[in-house]
Amino acid sequence: MKIFLNDRTIEFMQSRPENPLFSDLVVEYQSAEKLKEAWTDFARHEKFLKFIIVEPGHKTLDISNSFKAFVSLFKIIPAAGGLVKNEKGEFLFIHRLGFWDLPKGKIDKKDRKVPGNDNHDSLAARNAAIREVKEETGLQKVVILKELGATWHLYISKENYVIKKTQWFEMQADSGQRLKPQTSEGIFLVKWTPPAAIHCILSHTYASIRELLLDVIL
Repeated sequence: MKIFLNDRTIEFMQSRPENPLFSDLVVEYQSAEKLKEAWTDFARHEKFLKFIIVEPGHKTLDISNSFKAFVSLFKIIPAAGGLVKNEKGEFLFIHRLGFWDLPKGKIDKKDRKVPGNDNHDSLAARNAAIREVKEETGLQKVVILKELGATWHLYISKENYVIKKTQWFEMQADSGQRLKPQTSEGIFLVKWTPPAAIHCILSHTYASIRELLLDVIL
């Protein structure tokens, strides 16, 4: 389980790594207060590239005490996005702020208007993912094939760290549709990319996106 902070990571493990690096800050979970102190140390010292939080006995790390204690330190921003594939097997990428990225965005109030269904969060994420893909790429018709899981990353907003949790979906769209980048969001290129060229994307994308692509495509 990982949370990304640019190219640095916060990782949750069941046991201490055998040969930690000098750039690893390894702590065993004791309490939320102690964890906050360790996080502050990690955030202030960029010599640490990896913050490893060890909590023995938890097989499901994303609901472990250490994970819940860590994420409780921050405001969580829910978001959703799509890895879109066409009938040729190509994947759709956007280019924004100097990086290749996948279309995604925050889940807002209109995405949550799903009365009569108990699974509000899941449907809101699906609604947001489709909406964001359409808005950022110009696609008019896109369908969700399956859920891919979530990525987590930390960033600074208004001088405070927040966590964005992005729920990802695998999608399908026809390559014959016109692509139109959403320039108001800093997107100036939308491009279908064959699997053989994904390595070019990997070297110019965010660490969290790289992790998703390596898990799903390669």
